[in-house]
Amino acid sequence: MSLKVTIDELGGRGDGIVQISGKRIYVPFTVSGDIVDVKYEGSKGRVRHIHQASTHRIDPICQHYTKCGGCQLQHVEDNYYRNWKTGLIETALVNQGIDDADILSLYISPIGSRRRAGFHAISRGDGEIILGYAEKGSHNLIDLKMCPILVPEIVKFIIPLKSFLKKILKKKQKMAIQVTRGDNGLDVVFKGKGEVTLNLRMDLATLAEKNNLSRISWFDTSLKKPYYETLAERRKPYVKFGGHKVFFPEGSFLQATSQGQVALISTMLRGIKGCNRVVDLFSGCGTFSIAAANYANVHAVENNEDMLTSLKNSANLIQGIKQVTTELRDLFLRPLLPHELNEYEVAIIDPPRAGARHQMVEIINSDIKKLIMVSCNPVSFARDAQALIGAEFKMGAILPVDQFLFSPHLEIITVFDR
Repeated sequence: MSLKVTIDELGGRGDGIVQISGKRIYVPFTVSGDIVDVKYEGSKGRVRHIHQASTHRIDPICQHYTKCGGCQLQHVEDNYYRNWKTGLIETALVNQGIDDADILSLYISPIGSRRRAGFHAISRGDGEIILGYAEKGSHNLIDLKMCPILVPEIVKFIIPLKSFLKKILKKKQKMAIQVTRGDNGLDVVFKGKGEVTLNLRMDLATLAEKNNLSRISWFDTSLKKPYYETLAERRKPYVKFGGHKVFFPEGSFLQATSQGQVALISTMLRGIKGCNRVVDLFSGCGTFSIAAANYANVHAVENNEDMLTSLKNSANLIQGIKQVTTELRDLFLRPLLPHELNEYEVAIIDPPRAGARHQMVEIINSDIKKLIMVSCNPVSFARDAQALIGAEFKMGAILPVDQFLFSPHLEIITVFDR
């Protein structure tokens, strides 16, 4: 069904919303004030024609925009975009009964700063390689020619990567490639089915040499318990946390941009000022632990053994920091209990999107007086914030950090004092 409508608002996932016959229709790539012809079925709509562009609409900066599913909001002007992203936090908090939050100005990572990318590739029937991201709501791949959000080093690697895949992929064969820009070069993981032949090992080593890659690894997706196998390591990849090198394993979680990482660490350091004993929950490979160890003894807790080992080994090589201890533990199944938390003056917590409801209960029941909360989900953040406020914690100013440009994703950090 098709209809001429005016878009009312931008929804939480970045789609324009319009009411038709009392029902919400979600229309991608629109913004409040757009007058458009919309074809819709159920709650999903798509634009057939723009009759009048909103004053909030601008030209996108990428030739793949609206086809590639990586970005949803390149057509939205800066002020509206900033207010909308901040509004995601405000709405989530209001829904939890919190209407007096101090939300700081959105920190936006610059264009060309995203240092992680997950590409998919397929060899067409004619032998040509399609490499890129999937279309929105589809498994069809967009053949990537550019990507303005990625760091230049990754964009530069796209052409030689496609040339290499053309040599090794059979017709209609698929593969995933994960590329991370460390501070000393690219770390590349190929994800495919089956063991690596001797010839492929030699070819991958040559690829690393020709393109000055730090490391190449293989991830065999056909195994019941896949693992990363290092095939070529010319340099051990590292990033810096708080001015110190941390060597990270394949598949590590890193903040999406180094600029966003600095903004989060700076807020964390202000929060732990004057404290001597810190526990870092969901520590990863040490984004906050290593920086915090410049000033305090840190106990890092994480369920990923490779990342935790990397954190521990890196900390042992760093001179001049305080003590860093580590603990391998699944905080969803075995959250730290109040008597364990009471050993520390402040807790840092950076859980996955679902939050950490059970761990939050134990924090509330402990004697911890200060909590630094990092979140990538305004909804779970607001839920946990409501519980903390109910336990007489006071929420400080919230810093929203945008590391995922032109998408609904958002990082949040604030300090709670009891």
